[in-house]
Order: sequence, then structure tokens, then C-alpha cells
Amino acid sequence: MFDPHDDAQRPFHRYGPAPLPDPRDEEVARFVATLVTGGPSAVAGVRPLVTEQARRVLCAYAERMASLAVRRHDPKLLVGATVALVVGGLDENRHESLMVMAPLEDSAKRLGVDLPDLFKYVSKIVGHPGTVNLAVWLMRRPEDRTLASMRFVSDEDQDGFRYRLDW
Repeated sequence: MFDPHDDAQRPFHRYGPAPLPDPRDEEVARFVATLVTGGPSAVAGVRPLVTEQARRVLCAYAERMASLAVRRHDPKLLVGATVALVVGGLDENRHESLMVMAPLEDSAKRLGVDLPDLFKYVSKIVGHPGTVNLAVWLMRRPEDRTLASMRFVSDEDQDGFRYRLDW
């Protein structure tokens, strides 16, 4: 199982660009599920212990799930993606997590998910300070919430739809 305390995260080397789906997605999903069921106390308990490398894995997971949600037409994946993103750094307003908010929002739009409703639901899971930064995202100007503003594009790989950074 994904270990948020692991400094190295060797099993997750090259996880972000790996084909979708990947068995490691399920490992992270199991961890995120413990946060969803544990609610704010579980999130608060894990937040101070999450390593920098684990935060990167959680951000990669959120980006991957935003893509997979579109590919599978499965909006439920956006709940776990958002929880992972909060613990992955949105709780501290980290740049990398803010960037991944754009694919998450784009995915929600493509699937007809009301973003404020999604964030309201996730806020009950993550508690403070994650709730604040979800609300702050919604207060940004629309042009500062686009894929392009965060250097992302929607694309396709050999298996279907996928978000990717546009370097």
C-alpha cells in the first residue's frame, strides 16, 4: 500500500506519466479511501506526516484520476482526486497542487459535475485548511483556472484521453 511517510517513494518512480490505469493507482486509491472514510480527523492526522515525495505522488494521482474520470465517464473519481490533491499540497496552497486544480476543474466540466458542489462535499472530508484553499480556487478569475494558465493541455495517448503538462 502507498505509504505517505516514505521519503523515497521508490515504487512510484515514473508514476505520473505511466499508462492509465496502472496497478499503483489502486494502491493510492486504497490510501485515499481511508481518508474519505476517516474524514477530517484522518486527514488532520496524516497531513503533518506526509513526505514531500508522497505529496508528489498524491498530486500525480489526482492528475491521473482527472484524466481517468474523463476517459471512463466516471465523476466519482473526482472525489478521491480532490482529497488526494488537498493532502498532496493544496492544504498549504502549494504550487504543484494548484496546477493540478486546472485538470480537475476541466474534468468536472466535461463530466457535468458542479465544481462548487464537489468542493462542498470534499470539504466535509478534508476539513480545515483544505476547505479554505478549495474555496480560494473558486474565487480565482476564470482565466486563472484554465488548463492553459496552469500549463496543461487535454490530449490523447494510445489508450485514450489524458491531461499532460505542456512544457
